[in-house]
Amino acid sequence: MELTFYGNKEQLELIRRMIQKGREQRSIIICGEKGLGKKHLARYIAASYLCEKHEGKPCGECKSCKMAAHGTHPDIITVESNANGNYIIDESIRPIVADSAVLPNESRYKVYIIPDLDRSVNTAIAAQNILLKLIEEPPEHVVVIMTARSKEIFLQTIISRTLCLAVTSTSEQESSEYLHANFPDKSEEDITAALAAGRGNIGRCTEYLEGAGFAESVAAARALCDAALTADGYKILRALHAVDSKKQLARECVELFGEIVRDACFCRVGETDEKLSVSCYAQGALRLSSMLSAAECTKLYDTVCNCAARIDANCNLALTLNSFSAKLSRAVK
Repeated sequence: MELTFYGNKEQLELIRRMIQKGREQRSIIICGEKGLGKKHLARYIAASYLCEKHEGKPCGECKSCKMAAHGTHPDIITVESNANGNYIIDESIRPIVADSAVLPNESRYKVYIIPDLDRSVNTAIAAQNILLKLIEEPPEHVVVIMTARSKEIFLQTIISRTLCLAVTSTSEQESSEYLHANFPDKSEEDITAALAAGRGNIGRCTEYLEGAGFAESVAAARALCDAALTADGYKILRALHAVDSKKQLARECVELFGEIVRDACFCRVGETDEKLSVSCYAQGALRLSSMLSAAECTKLYDTVCNCAARIDANCNLALTLNSFSAKLSRAVK
C-alpha cells in the first residue's frame, strides 16, 4: 500500500491535528463516490494512528508503517464481505465485537476497517445495530473505520457518534502526478485520455489505464451523449442497444451518462467549481447544457437516476433501456 494520499488536504490536516494532540477519533465514516479512495484513506488513517513517530501521518520508516505498507500489520484488520458485497453477520460482524476485547499485537490501537457497507444491502442495518455497542463504548485500544458512498445509509445513532469524512476528487495536476508516478510505462497520450475519462477520480483513471472495463463504459456513455445531442431517437436507441444484454456495462454507462447530465446542469447555472465537474465527457456536458434549460437538465437527470434504479432492481434490462430511450428522445427534442 502506498502511504501517500492525494488531494483532500483538509481531511488529512484534520487527522494530523487529532493525532498530534492525542485526540484520535475512535469511530470514523468515510464517504464518497467509487474510485475516490475511501478504502485507501481508511488504510492511510490506520497507518497514521499506528505510526511509531505519532506525527499525524505515516512516516514510512518505522516498523509499523512498513507492515502497513505491505498489508501485513496484525493490528489493521479489514473485514471481508461475500461475493455479493453483503456482510455475513455471524462470520464477519459478530467476530469483530468478540475480538475487540483482545489487546493489540504490536501497536497501541487495533483498527477494524469495514469497507463498502452500502453494498451490504441485505445486512447493513443489522451490522450497524451489532456494531453500535462497540462504537458507543469502544475499548481504549479499538478504532472502527467504515466506508460507503453516502452517509445516508448509516443509522443516526451511528452518525452521531462518529467522525464523518467526505472524500472529494483531486485536481487534474494531482491526478496527473499520481498517474505519472504509478504508470511510468504509459504514454502521455494514454495519461491524457485517462485524465479526461476519470476527471479527478484517481480510481477511475487507474481503471481506464488498466483496461478493466471502465474504458468500454466511458465509450458507451460518450456515444449515448453524442446520440442525445443529435435528438435522433433512432441513434439514441442504437447507442443503448450496444449495451443491452450486458447489465454491468449498461449500469455503468447509464451512471456515467447521468454524471454528464449533472455536469450539464452545473454548466447551465454557471457553476465553475472544478471539483463539481466529474463526468467523463466535459465537452458533451457543455454542449448538452446549451441545448437544454436548467429545468430540463434536472428532469433528465431524474430520468437517468430512475433508469439506474430499475437496473439495480433487476427489472428486465431490454424493456428498461427501451423505456429510457423513449424518455430521453422526448427530453432532448
